[in-house]
Amino acid sequence: MTFLFQKILRIHMIGELTKGDCSMFGAWGKSVPVEGSLLQLRALDWSVDGPFKDFPQVTVYHPIEGNGHAFANFGWTGWIGSITGMSSRNMAISEIGVTFPDDTFGKESRFGVPFTYLLRDILQFDNTIDDSINRIANSPRTCDLILGVGDGKMGEFRGIQYSASVANFMDDVNMKPTASWHPQIKDVVYWGMDWLCPAFSQTLSRQLTKHYGNITVENVIRDVTSITQTGNLHIAIYDLTNSIAYLANAKSTNQSGPLYAYERSFVRLNMTELFNVIPPEETPIL
Repeated sequence: MTFLFQKILRIHMIGELTKGDCSMFGAWGKSVPVEGSLLQLRALDWSVDGPFKDFPQVTVYHPIEGNGHAFANFGWTGWIGSITGMSSRNMAISEIGVTFPDDTFGKESRFGVPFTYLLRDILQFDNTIDDSINRIANSPRTCDLILGVGDGKMGEFRGIQYSASVANFMDDVNMKPTASWHPQIKDVVYWGMDWLCPAFSQTLSRQLTKHYGNITVENVIRDVTSITQTGNLHIAIYDLTNSIAYLANAKSTNQSGPLYAYERSFVRLNMTELFNVIPPEETPIL
């Protein structure tokens, strides 16, 4: 059993090693058409040559009483960590691997809680964004990342500069890095592809600004991710206020059409209905 556990753990450390290039944003307040609502993006840019594109899977967990609450893992068959997901507490996660940090990140480590496990614990156990802030701040952290946590109940989103050395929590007022290509936008927090990535961050900011006041799921699909060209493997857009997720995946080996997720159709999932499914009763073992 110990060997199996260690093997599963090491498989899920692939994210710590490769990290991937991704994008995210959280939009609320004046940036969206309905004040009090929260829209969040998680775009995953990773390998579309490997097996991931052929095995996308939405797994909805209904933990037994005392072991957290219902949550959904948007990943692949056999993937038990979380890099994309949403919970029945109207919370969701985003993540970006950082290849080009600045010196504010300090040191990385490979000893600590794998970030895919940390993000899963946020989905399964945390009730508010404050719970997640406490969890991240007090966990043994590992590699350079940017994390995002949204809370639809509170209409709040935080981006987190994350490494073994630091956990810096950012909103639209103190968002970093500070640069002409990464301008602050009221009621929006965003990063395109990396920490220091002028081309993608500038394009993402331009498209978000273009739709400021009317940042909607439809506009994000049609004119934000597609123009920025982010989310080649998969994309999740979370309408956290209404508990709805919109998902797109890269073309599998046996499908036709465009390759990248940001070029393809999205599937709409009513997460309230999925979280309210009554689990079957356990059959006693005789």
